[in-house]
Amino acid sequence: MKIVSFGTRPDEAPYLTEWSERTGIELKQITATLNEDNVDQAAGYDGITCMQTVPYSAALFQKNGRFRHQVSVHPQCCLDNIDMAGAKAAGVRISNVPAYSPEAIAEFAVTMTMHLIRNMGQVEQHLRENDYNGAMHYIGRNVGDCTVGVIGTGRIGRAAIQIFEGFGAKVLGYDPYPAKNTDIDYVDLDTLLRESDIIDLHVPGLPSNTHMIDAAAFDKMKDRVIIVNTARGNLIDTQALLDNLRSGKVAGAGIDTFEYEEQDLLNLEQHGSFNDPVWDEMMQMPNVVLSPHIAYYTETAVRNMVEFSLANLMGFLEKGAAENEVTK
Repeated sequence: MKIVSFGTRPDEAPYLTEWSERTGIELKQITATLNEDNVDQAAGYDGITCMQTVPYSAALFQKNGRFRHQVSVHPQCCLDNIDMAGAKAAGVRISNVPAYSPEAIAEFAVTMTMHLIRNMGQVEQHLRENDYNGAMHYIGRNVGDCTVGVIGTGRIGRAAIQIFEGFGAKVLGYDPYPAKNTDIDYVDLDTLLRESDIIDLHVPGLPSNTHMIDAAAFDKMKDRVIIVNTARGNLIDTQALLDNLRSGKVAGAGIDTFEYEEQDLLNLEQHGSFNDPVWDEMMQMPNVVLSPHIAYYTETAVRNMVEFSLANLMGFLEKGAAENEVTK
């Protein structure tokens, strides 16, 4: 049996190598992300494992279908970058890794919140300008004195709630599919928007969720609200966010998933430029924290992504079924 890994990153390579040595299964590692131009490199292999945030197109699956590979991808539970209809039409079966470390993402969201609520961006800006006295005048708030609204109460959202409650914060939850057997204080979305000092997003990037935080939503929020998005870029209308940052309505924003995260941004180091005036303006704002889709990125998460993805793939190949097969 032979497997090929596309989009292999340096941090994943040791875990892939260790798995191959432990199982005795040949595993070829390719650093390029999987696409219709390079899928032929998988000829002669039984299955593909890959991680990428760029699209898996119908054309890719059509070409891949000639080899009848099973495919295990390991993004989060969201599969908005995968043409599932195209995969089904080509006879390609898909699995994912729905939860490799919910705590990693939740902790990152809270880290962003702490940075913003204590005005550390403004403080650092003054210190870089050798203005020590100016850096001393940005008064923060206690998280424990705030109401935190968590939108999306799946594994990650519940982990975030636990941390925020540990600070003593009052936490409100919104989810159209409330978690069972929890003591989460569920409210409707409008109530959450009106009453929250901090809003933390943990919902999938489904088309129905696009711009769930838009200009009208910002109008309902408190003045000086802080908003954090470590979920998917399409959840927030970025232009509306920028308008509210400019006006001061939004005191701070933590964005790990940028709405216009496209291939030229992902390849920024290769091209040396990313022409997006919204990104450029937000980069200059001390009350905005931008990060490159790394909320999940811990040693535990990477190891779990590799191990669980390969376990799914072996389920397909050896048993005809994967625990985390995605069918729609």
